[in-house]
Amino acid sequence: MPLDPAGPPSLSAASFLIPVRYPATNGFDIAMPAVAASVRQARRIARAWCRLRRVPDGLIDTVLLVVSEMCANAILYGKSDTIGVRVWMLPVYELRIEVADYTPSPAPSVQDPDADTENGRGLLLVDALTKDVGGDWGFTADGTRAWCTLPLPTAAPAHSSSARVPQAPSRDPASPYTHP
Repeated sequence: MPLDPAGPPSLSAASFLIPVRYPATNGFDIAMPAVAASVRQARRIARAWCRLRRVPDGLIDTVLLVVSEMCANAILYGKSDTIGVRVWMLPVYELRIEVADYTPSPAPSVQDPDADTENGRGLLLVDALTKDVGGDWGFTADGTRAWCTLPLPTAAPAHSSSARVPQAPSRDPASPYTHP
């Protein structure tokens, strides 16, 4: 059944949630109308899920910006009435974000807009944010889905230093980043 394009669904309208292959707390997969208000709704859902999963605040900010930019691009350039937003934790201590516009097309590339240009910086921002935290991003071969992976912290640093020190993955069963 198609979604009502008149406006985004409310968080209380659970009918827009789509069952997924993983436990509900490990990720979410939603379909939303391809309207501008859905960007804000996707961001709110992503924020609530990140807080539930105890994703660090600094990484939540990155997740929300990536979700916003990818959703905005899907709405602007996709030709479908809906977009799909999926976020989940991978067993390799990564967070994966996917936004689908269901419109096969050549994968777009990062633009270098002039200073006076008002648009065209979305993928530039996604690229900078993901690289800043050591992640990766791209598009599926058919161009219908943008994706991004962001590494999750696995342990607190043993000492306070401005340098990033790689940590071995935590196998602590109580860790919010441990997967069944």
